[in-house]
Amino acid sequence: MTRRCMLAAAALAAFGLNAHGGEKIKLFFLQGGGHDWKGNFAILQPILEKTEDFEITASNDMNELKAENIKKYHLILFYGSGLNFGDADQEKGLLDYVKGGGAWAGIHSATDAFKKSDGYWEMVGGRFKGHGGGKFWTRIVDKEHAITKGLEDFEIQDETYSHSYYKGFEPHSLVKIDRDKEQQSMGWCHEYGKGRVFYTSLGHGREAWSNPHFQRLALRGLYWAAGREPKDPPK
Repeated sequence: MTRRCMLAAAALAAFGLNAHGGEKIKLFFLQGGGHDWKGNFAILQPILEKTEDFEITASNDMNELKAENIKKYHLILFYGSGLNFGDADQEKGLLDYVKGGGAWAGIHSATDAFKKSDGYWEMVGGRFKGHGGGKFWTRIVDKEHAITKGLEDFEIQDETYSHSYYKGFEPHSLVKIDRDKEQQSMGWCHEYGKGRVFYTSLGHGREAWSNPHFQRLALRGLYWAAGREPKDPPK
């Protein structure tokens, strides 16, 4: 799995994801569902803007996922729960986009949405099963991956998601919870067709989103998914 995740760079370069050069990463943030997607994303958005690398479009219009609309974006970001596709063209648009070389990133409750879609479950790799909570240590388990290179283990107040994995899926874990018997993956990456997927189950509430370690992980994951060299938040 590690080799596959690392080889994704070559595939995406050939498809064109790395060919944007100095062009800003056109990010579509799909709003809606449960959790405070409005308030929590407002913590991360100024960091993205300060990098001067992102052009952000935020909307709850799921028709933006249809093939004719989604093609104008480089990266789809979702954080919410309980949503379902309104029609088959939305689902097909998203899945074909990522398979064809697009990028998708999910935070926390992104695995607790679109549960009627096995295709979405396959793309993400995991589906929300349950959670605990509290303060815990997050351990960096792949210290050589571009996303987590240079990151150190950190403590966070958050929910502790666990997942049911799609048949045959084994997550390329970047970070795991390290608390007694809780050792499950809290973030992974993989390729889906010619595209890239980054997901972290961290990020339930404001306290987690305000954690600088979470912000660093999330930002680096977004860069990687979009085919760019990961960067830390601007000082």
